[in-house]
Amino acid sequence: MDLHASVDDLAKLMKGSDAVYFTAGSRGKDLLQTDAFGAVKTMQAAKKLGIERYIMLSSIFALQPDMWHIDGLDQILDYTIAKYFADNYLVNQSDLKYTILQPTNLTEEKGTGKISLDVTGVTSNPIPDVAKTLAEILKHDNTIGKVIMMNSGDTPIDEALASVK
Repeated sequence: MDLHASVDDLAKLMKGSDAVYFTAGSRGKDLLQTDAFGAVKTMQAAKKLGIERYIMLSSIFALQPDMWHIDGLDQILDYTIAKYFADNYLVNQSDLKYTILQPTNLTEEKGTGKISLDVTGVTSNPIPDVAKTLAEILKHDNTIGKVIMMNSGDTPIDEALASVK
């Protein structure tokens, strides 16, 4: 999917979907067109098609600018700012049934199937645990309208998501 495409072109690609997951990222090379406006255009396309459910992969503390100075986030400030604008649009302008997952740093290591939703700083998450958490969110209507911060932990993913209030 080319996130530089128009909303209409994106909608053609999304037609027939029941939910939208936004997990794209530019790895810092196209922050505005991909991480910020690309996300917004997929939200607009979902709305145009009547797809109500939208799950966004974001970044820890993206909606909390007062936290951006902490070690681990200060090195990715431009990315966090792009996610801030995409997350804000989703929450305040999209009218979609959203869930935003904000994991701490992603690592390429084996998943444990366990997470923590009690995040106080920047730690790490194995990519397989983030992927499984994203997939499981769709099963939990209690996550609609929520921003969920996560890091590695001791609680099975399904159990952690069931506890979201």
